[in-house]
Amino acid sequence: MWQRIRRLIWRDSAASAPAPADPRRAPAPARPESAGTPALALHADVPVSRQEPAIEDPTALLLAAWRDRLDRARRLLDAHPEAAQQPDAAALLQLLSEGPDLVVRQIPAAAREALTLVDDTSLSRSQLATRLGSDPALVQSLLRTANSAAFAAGRGEVLGIAQALERIGVTGTRAVVLASCVDGLLSHPGGEFNAMASEVWNHMVRTAPLARAIAPAFAADADEAFAVALLHDVGKLVVFDRISVLRASRRRPITVDATFAHELVQLLHEPLGALAVMRWGLGPRAASAIGNHHRSQVNPQRDSLAEVLCVAELADHAWRRNAPLDLDAIWQSGQLTGSPARVATALQTQLSAA
Repeated sequence: MWQRIRRLIWRDSAASAPAPADPRRAPAPARPESAGTPALALHADVPVSRQEPAIEDPTALLLAAWRDRLDRARRLLDAHPEAAQQPDAAALLQLLSEGPDLVVRQIPAAAREALTLVDDTSLSRSQLATRLGSDPALVQSLLRTANSAAFAAGRGEVLGIAQALERIGVTGTRAVVLASCVDGLLSHPGGEFNAMASEVWNHMVRTAPLARAIAPAFAADADEAFAVALLHDVGKLVVFDRISVLRASRRRPITVDATFAHELVQLLHEPLGALAVMRWGLGPRAASAIGNHHRSQVNPQRDSLAEVLCVAELADHAWRRNAPLDLDAIWQSGQLTGSPARVATALQTQLSAA
């Protein structure tokens, strides 16, 4: 396991334990910190060099980004002759162009009530457990989260929902409740797209504990990072949901060129996911992070959650592919401001536990 982690992470933290020597390979020289990307001060008594401003309601910016991506999606369709000749591809793009209020489903009243219960500070832990315990699928999700490596941290297994709520806290509980609601809300697209949608869900579930583990390296709240990461690619699922709507209206499987479909999902999912979580009440900070978690539009004002999502997502992709994770390159391309050494140590610990 240790050798696998060493292959995953190029940069070794100075604070981490040294790996066993490999007689077949000379040790790699230590890499200096990248110039211009100083590590943040991560202790309460040391001021952070770049204070993170309060994020205003980003709806107008997100809508502008969404319109820009739709324009690019239309040009993308024209650039794919195979897709342009398929009426389903054009129909899907038309469905996605109807506007976020029509494209993104609103969560049902029962789900909104569950989220309201989580936010109700007048309820005791046992009362909340009783109210949420009527949904077996939700109970299973809460127990699975509480007993995961991200929250268990060597502690014993919890078997009751009240203990699970105590362990994962209000932010984690709200994230699990919302993710469970969204899972039941968005329809499966059918055919070959089902596997793509399932992998998106699995990726988000895997990314959430990684984001929680590395959040302190960016001076971000760990539970908030977990909650946002759990839905960071939900924009992809909204696209798949529109495919299911198109399939239902046409009463047959949908045919869309695979290359075009992949590029379309990649192009639209950031602003669409951000607009979705705004509609579902996660707030502007979560929307801002989800809307730029690929760091393609680097803002001079620091967004710690977007930086956390960027690294956690790439770490999961590297782990799944058994490929190295070059933190130097990630820091340079994303202009990140957290501590890469602390990220390396946290990822080593998290992947070992996993």
